[in-house]
Amino acid sequence: MIGPIVMFDGAQFRRSPGHWQIVLAQLLCDDGFDVSYPLLPDLDAPDADEWCRTFRRHLSPDAIVVAHGLSAAWWTRLAADGGPIPASLRVLLVAPPGPGRRPDLTRDLDPALLRSLSVEPPVIVVAQDDPWRNQHPLDLPEDSGVRVITLPTGGHLNEASRLGAWAPAHHWVLTGQWPDPPDDAPAPMRTPITNAADPPDLADALVRRHRPHGRRLGIAVTPAVSASLVEQVAATLTDAGVTPARRLALIPLPPTRESVDANEIKYFLDRYGHEYTTIICTDAEVPDAAPLHDPLTAVGCHLIRVPATTD
Repeated sequence: MIGPIVMFDGAQFRRSPGHWQIVLAQLLCDDGFDVSYPLLPDLDAPDADEWCRTFRRHLSPDAIVVAHGLSAAWWTRLAADGGPIPASLRVLLVAPPGPGRRPDLTRDLDPALLRSLSVEPPVIVVAQDDPWRNQHPLDLPEDSGVRVITLPTGGHLNEASRLGAWAPAHHWVLTGQWPDPPDDAPAPMRTPITNAADPPDLADALVRRHRPHGRRLGIAVTPAVSASLVEQVAATLTDAGVTPARRLALIPLPPTRESVDANEIKYFLDRYGHEYTTIICTDAEVPDAAPLHDPLTAVGCHLIRVPATTD
C-alpha cells in the first residue's frame, strides 16, 4: 500500500466539483488509499508562513504530495523557513504561478530546494497557455534532477481544463512515473450508480462506496427509503466515527409533489454533493438513473438504488 497521499490547493480555490484534484481524491479513496486533503487558511489572503505550517503538519517520510497553484509555487519555502526539511517520498507540483504574478514570486522554483524536499525526483507540470505563467516558460537544466512536463494546452490545469481524474496524475500517484508521452485521456471512470437488491447488497455497496474524507463525510437518503435501511445507513455512519444526526441527510420532498425524482437529486448534488459520499434512493423514485451519471461524476458522489419496499 502506498501513501499517505496529501493534496494541497491553490489560492482562492473553493474545491469546485469538476477540479481534477477533487475527482482524483475520490477515485483514490474509493480504491482504499489514505488521502488527506487539508483546508488551507485564508484562501483569499494567503500567508506563506501559515501555509507552510499546514504543509508540515500533514507530511511524513512516505507521503506522496500533489500540490496545485500557489501551494506548488510556495513548496520550496519549506526548505528555506528555518525549520527541519520534511522530505516526502515524492512530490508533484502542478501549475505553479510564474514570476511576477504575486509580489513574493520573483523567480521560478529552485531545483536544489525541490530535490531536498523529495526522496524521488520531483515532477512539475505546466501548460504553455497557463495565464498564471505570464507567458514565462519553465526552463530548468536537464541535469537539475527535476522533471518538467510542459503541456501544449490546458490553461491553469484547474476545473476549467476539464481533466476528470487526470489519468497521468493518477498514474504518477500509483507508480511515481509520469507517462511519456503524456496520456491526457481521462482515467477510467467507474460507474457512480449501484443497484442494491437487499440489505446485504446495500451493506456491501456502502463498504465500497462510503469512503469519508475531508468535508465529504455524509450519506443522503430520499423519503421513500425504508426505515430499516435508513437505520442501516445510520449504523454505517456511526461505524465511520460520525454522528448520524449531523451526517445523515434527508432529501426533502418538493412542495407540490408526493415523491422526489432525479431532478431533486440533481439539485441536491449541485448544492451539497461535495459534502456526501453517497445518495440512496429507491428504484420507484428514480426508474432511470442515467441522467444522474454526469452530475454524480462531477461532484465525486455515488448513487445506490434500492427496491421500493415498506417496513
